[in-house]
Amino acid sequence: MPKFRTAFLSLFTALGCLSAQAEEVVFACWGGASQQNFQTNILPGFEKQYGATVRYVPGGSTYFVSQLQAQKAAPEIDVACMDDGPQSIARELGLLEPLTAAQVPAIPDILPAAIGKDNSGVGYGMLAMGLVYSPEALSAAGIEPPTSWNDLADPRFKGHVVLGTIDNTPGLFALMMLARTNGGGIDNMEPGFAKMKEVAANVGSFVKGTDMTPYFQQGEAWITVWTNSEMNRFVSSSGFPLEFVFPKEGAPAVMPMLNLVKNAPNSKMGANLIAYLLSPETQKQFALSSKLGPVNTKVTLSEDEAKGLIYGKAADSLINLDWSAMNAKRPEWTKRWNEEIER
Repeated sequence: MPKFRTAFLSLFTALGCLSAQAEEVVFACWGGASQQNFQTNILPGFEKQYGATVRYVPGGSTYFVSQLQAQKAAPEIDVACMDDGPQSIARELGLLEPLTAAQVPAIPDILPAAIGKDNSGVGYGMLAMGLVYSPEALSAAGIEPPTSWNDLADPRFKGHVVLGTIDNTPGLFALMMLARTNGGGIDNMEPGFAKMKEVAANVGSFVKGTDMTPYFQQGEAWITVWTNSEMNRFVSSSGFPLEFVFPKEGAPAVMPMLNLVKNAPNSKMGANLIAYLLSPETQKQFALSSKLGPVNTKVTLSEDEAKGLIYGKAADSLINLDWSAMNAKRPEWTKRWNEEIER
């Protein structure tokens, strides 16, 4: 009986521990390589530290916005990842819970540019949207590396520009920066559309997604609009030579953002997850594994570790575009794009 009693108590204790560890946080974030990195390198440390289980829901920004809308009365997601554009829509729809320093102690250490409007969310990495080119292709064609957004319209690139559509951030930002470069802006997109028509004459493929890798590997793409992070990850994993250019007119900032869902089922643990992902230790992991510029100012990187990342003073040079204003104009621009650019 004593042995049976000891075994029973051990089993009871083990079940109690499992019960204590059963607290779940639902994390909606990107699939593919991002999901693999989160689940392999990032989230196990959080689960161990907090005794929680993370249920990972893969998807994309616009999908998560629609899900949060559908679940508004009874949310199933605690924390949602979104690019800064769709995030601004979710904020305006009242789907997000503002973050406080009490919930996320690292907030005072975060770059101001990474804090969402009204503290609605926070970026967990800094990226730049610029020009990416194949040095081998340009050298063989006798073309100097690009320096300006207007270089996308250089006729020597005819058939070898691969560009995102206006439905995704690279295409939208290309249009916006062509407008700014040629004297326009959000309230005057005529210069942008005029120059984009010239660019369209060079485009071999308009891409619905944001993965440009096959177009470079197949030799179709000589130049594109892409982020430094995505390019760096591709170069690191494949060894395929590409170069990133900060155009002389400036490069827009791009941020994957963490957002606490309003009335989330486990908002406390959701806030703990955001706090963990913003800690200096995790931020450095993102920098090394995902080539994301750290947003926590307490992160220190060596010169080699910082190579190609938005780090330190580099973050100050980025252009922060007004997503709220762009979202208001986007339906009008999309209609015009479909009529004049992709015909």
